[in-house]
Amino acid sequence: MPEDLYTAVVTATPGAARSSDDALSVTVSEPGELGGSGDGTNPEQLMAAALGSCLLESLRIAASTRGASIDDASVEARVTLASASGPGYTATYALQVSLPGVEDAAGVLAEAQSLCPFTKTLDASTLDVQLAGS
Repeated sequence: MPEDLYTAVVTATPGAARSSDDALSVTVSEPGELGGSGDGTNPEQLMAAALGSCLLESLRIAASTRGASIDDASVEARVTLASASGPGYTATYALQVSLPGVEDAAGVLAEAQSLCPFTKTLDASTLDVQLAGS
C-alpha cells in the first residue's frame, strides 16, 4: 500500500483560494473571455502553474540522476478550455519544455514524465508534452 508523503490543502471560497499554511493566497475569478471580471487569477492559470511546476521539479530529479543541471530550463504550460457537447467545458493541456545544455534532453523529459504525478494522472488524449525545438 502506498504511503502518503504530503497533502496540500487549499480552500476555495467565492473569489479566493488560500492554502492551509498561508503560503498561497490568491484572488480568483472567471477569465474576462468567459464573461467573468478577470480580476485576479483563474483556475486555468492555477492549473497551468501546477502542471508546469510539477514537471519542472520532475525534470530536476531526472536530470540529477544523469549529473545534469536544469538551471536554465523552463516549462511553458497552457490550459485551453473548449466548449463541450454538453454543459460546461473540456480542457486540454500543452507543455513546452526547454532544456538548454542538457544532453539527452528527450531521455530526461521521458523520465520526468514518468515521475511527475500530475502528468501521469492526466488522460493522454488531453495532454501534449513537447521538447522545444522538436
